[in-house]
Amino acid sequence: MAKKHDSKWNIEDLTDPEIYDAIRYLEPNSASWSEENDDSGLVIGISLLILSLGCLGVMLLYWR
Repeated sequence: MAKKHDSKWNIEDLTDPEIYDAIRYLEPNSASWSEENDDSGLVIGISLLILSLGCLGVMLLYWR
C-alpha cells in the first residue's frame, strides 16, 4: 500500500525565526480585517442615510 503523502521536510532543523514566520504567514491578518469592518460600517451608514432621506422625500411629496 502506497503512502498518501511523504513529507520531505525536516521539522527538527527549523530555527525559531523560521517557525515564527510560518505562524505569522498562516495567521489571518487582523489589521486588514478591522479596516474591512470599518469600511463596511461606513457603507452601511451612508446607505441608511440615503434610504432615510429618500423616505423623507416621499413622505413630503405625499403630504403636499
